[in-house]
Order: sequence, then structure tokens, then C-alpha cells
Amino acid sequence: MRATLLDKELSTFEANKGALLASAEGKFVLIKGERIIGTFDTRPDAVGRGYEEFGNEPFLVKEVLEMDVPAEFASHYIAI
Repeated sequence: MRATLLDKELSTFEANKGALLASAEGKFVLIKGERIIGTFDTRPDAVGRGYEEFGNEPFLVKEVLEMDVPAEFASHYIAI
């Protein structure tokens, strides 16, 4: 299995998902390493706090939902 940039943060999210769902469902959580920095009402608030705290270092902002909603987008650059 190949390690990815945010594996530790994603593992932290999964390990704390039950508690996050109970206290912050529908909000956005900011995670750095094994630390949950906080939950925020909006994604921009969480991202802004992440940049304030960590600058240009990787951090995770994830919406707290029971089931992940896949990102859907269309690209005009897909070659057929």
C-alpha cells in the first residue's frame, strides 16, 4: 500500500469519527497529524485557520458526515 500525504490525518478522522458525528455533524474539521485543531461552520473558516496555524504545510479539512459524498466534476480536458 502506498502512503499518501494525508494518511495520518485521515486515520485521525476515522478514529474520531463517532465523536465528531455526535458533536459536529455537518461542520468542517481541521486536522493536523494526530491533532484535531477544531470544528468550523464553513470550509473557508477551517481552511483559513489552517493557513494561520500551519502556513503552507499540509493539513486536512473534511466535512463531518456519516457517509462521504463523492466529489463530482466534469473536465473539458478529458480526451476521448
